[in-house]
Amino acid sequence: MGALWAVGGGGGGGRGPRLPLPLLLTALWAAAVALELAYVLVRGPGLPAAGPLARALHLLLAAFQLLNVLGNAALFVLRDPGIGGVLLAGRALGGGWDYCYQCQSQVPPRSGHCPACRVCILQRDHHCLLLGRCVGFSNYRPFLCLLFHGAGILLHVTALLSPALGALLRAHSQLHAVVLLLLPWLMLLTGGVSLAQFALAFIADTCVAGALLCGAGLLFHGMLMLRGQTTREWAHGQRLYDLGPWRNVQAALGSRWALVWLWPFLSSPLPGDGITFQTTD
Repeated sequence: MGALWAVGGGGGGGRGPRLPLPLLLTALWAAAVALELAYVLVRGPGLPAAGPLARALHLLLAAFQLLNVLGNAALFVLRDPGIGGVLLAGRALGGGWDYCYQCQSQVPPRSGHCPACRVCILQRDHHCLLLGRCVGFSNYRPFLCLLFHGAGILLHVTALLSPALGALLRAHSQLHAVVLLLLPWLMLLTGGVSLAQFALAFIADTCVAGALLCGAGLLFHGMLMLRGQTTREWAHGQRLYDLGPWRNVQAALGSRWALVWLWPFLSSPLPGDGITFQTTD
């Protein structure tokens, strides 16, 4: 199953370097958003009406958001949340330990096997379809920060596209404007808009949808973080590892939890190891 979602690498079940197809598609979409924004700013109305100070702040904010998005995305993808390389041999079963027949290995509590990644994941939360990677103990922090800055930068891009989008909508009747926002493909196929106009409406739509998706994900996982739960534990109503909001935040983000939102490469060691966990008992 995992081979269907990977590009490159050797065949025949080899474990050579692989680029997940969802990650490639997400990167292509991000590139399309960047190109559309550049086109609108250069050939279109440009930035919303503002003075030099506001334009400078726009630029600084965009650079800050972009660095955080790229940095957290890189950390999320490069940090392996699997049990590979983790010393599990010699640890006794019991106390929540289990045996994975696919990996043929003992696995600690809160771990789970991912059929797409084809390995057990430490403190597995879920498999992220957009980035083709499991969310687990080692990459949960960049995942949360990526949701935060992803929502912010998509809202910022939407704001920068708003003058061009507003001009496009005003050029059409009210009905056509609504259809263009909701069904840009239909307007393109019926000849109601040009390809460039369709691209603007489509990119703006996906930016708004992406911001809502990131925002909803951040709220949901923020709630899970405060409760000390993974998605699977939340679904089963388990709160065995809830140590209180303050300690739960530190367990997920590290000792410098308030600063990790500002820079992805800031050192903030996690108090645990993803293998042993303190319980509420």
